[in-house]
Order: sequence, then C-alpha cells, then structure tokens
Amino acid sequence: MTAGEAPRTRGNPALRRRSLAALLAVPGAVLLTTGCGGPSPVPTSADIARDPLASLDPAVWNARSAEELRGLSVQGASVELDSWADLSADDSFVDPARDLLTTFVGAAYLAPEDLRGLDDEATHDHIAKNSPEFWQQGLRTAWDDGNRLFYAIALAEPFRTVGRPAIAADWHRTEQEDGPALALGATIAWTALHNETRAVGVFAYRLGIVTQIAGDGSAADAAIRLTIHGLDGCGIAEHEGLLVPALADDDQHREVQKATQEKVLASPHIPLEDLLDEESSLFAEDDLTYLTCD
Repeated sequence: MTAGEAPRTRGNPALRRRSLAALLAVPGAVLLTTGCGGPSPVPTSADIARDPLASLDPAVWNARSAEELRGLSVQGASVELDSWADLSADDSFVDPARDLLTTFVGAAYLAPEDLRGLDDEATHDHIAKNSPEFWQQGLRTAWDDGNRLFYAIALAEPFRTVGRPAIAADWHRTEQEDGPALALGATIAWTALHNETRAVGVFAYRLGIVTQIAGDGSAADAAIRLTIHGLDGCGIAEHEGLLVPALADDDQHREVQKATQEKVLASPHIPLEDLLDEESSLFAEDDLTYLTCD
C-alpha cells in the first residue's frame, strides 16, 4: 500500500472470514495487518474472577490510562542514532508527537463508554476529532469500507467493559528511512462482561505506531498496525462493527479466550524490531484468538 491510500482489510468487508488485516494509510507511510488473542479461566468458569485483569503484574502492564501511557519514558539513546544527532535527547522534545498519538489512542481504545449510544457517523466524528490530520482520509475510508472496529472500541449490547484497561506499552526513539522516528508498541486489554448472562472474559488490541519526527518534535506522519483478540467476528458483523467479545458458553469462545490469554496477554510487550518489521508475525492474522466467519 502506498502513501495516501485508504485503509482496508483483506477479505469480505462484511467480516465473512475476515483476515484481520487493517491498514490505515498515511502520507509517507505504509500500513499493515491485524489479528486476535487471551488468559484462563475461560468466560463461563464458575471460579472466574470478576476482573480477570486485576492480577496482571503492574511492572509489565505499566499504564492504565492515556495520561499514564503518555508519561512513560522514551527508550533508546539519541546518541546512538545518527538521525537524532541534531535533536534534543530529552523526552520532552517529542511531547508534541506523544500528545498527538495518545489523544488518538485515548479516544479510539481507552474510552468505550464515550462511544456508547453514538451512531456510526457520530462515532466517526468523535474519533476523527481526536486523530492526526494526516490520518483523516484513511479514517474516512476505513469507516466507509466497514472497518470501524479497528479504530473504535464500542461494544454491542448487552456487553460492557469492566474497570479500566490494562496497558503494556513502550516508546522508542528509532530511525526510519534514514530519518528520526518515534515508535509506540502497546497491548491494550479490557475485561468484558455480558450484562445478562454475567459471563466475563477479556479482549485485547495489539497496537504498533511508527511516526516520523520533524525538527520541532512533532509527528510528520505515521503508520499504524494493530491486531484484535478475544472477539467474535460473526457477532461483530451482525452488529455492524460494534464489538462482540467471545463470551458464549461454547467450546469455540472458550478456545478464543484461552488463546488470547496465552498468546497475547502472557507476552504483551512488543519489541522495537517487530514495530519496524513489516513482516512481523506479531501483526499477522491469528484465527486462534479471534472467531472468524466461514
């Protein structure tokens, strides 16, 4: 995909056998894929904790809000990167870029209750208002193509999120095409509740953003890749892009939950090399952690 093209996913826009590949094209960037993922116990287990994320190690899951995500330190010494030689080594130098990206992440993935009850177009407008200018056209195309689930966590009825999200994230100074860049890798996990059956489980988004850095520390453009886990693709199709966590009392949903915990939540941090590698398996489709439609 070339710069300026619209986001799209491989497969049927109606989510029949969705390949889970979401691409959000931006000026000067090439965009990639999505998949699915989660820990035991499974949703209908009698002894499941009311919040399966409560026991996660806070040393690994190092943020719970957009503000805490924004406040994490930036890894990587600028003196080791030629393209950063004339730029400040202080974390504050990239504040403009981090403010821009965390505003988007906060609106899209960290505040589902803000989107509850909004219609499709109002949801787009809310996300667009909190998104970088260089993503506006790609976001519009994603919406028109039926791919809003990749850029807005809004749950179908009667599902609810429980508590705050768990975030395992890292910021990295890096280089891309011989220019300075800032990378963000994050796994964002939510506890989900079926408000009628009281079944509880998890779903997660694995997120990678690499943005080129201008001389004033702002984001010149950026590419985003993400995978989605612990969800029922058929249910999402039926609800026109609203999320349906895999919480039914059946083997398929239990297997999706188990795989999400074992493959995604158990190893949430995304190495820098995977953020820079367009072929990284971490951003490949994964039918084990997401129930696709046949």
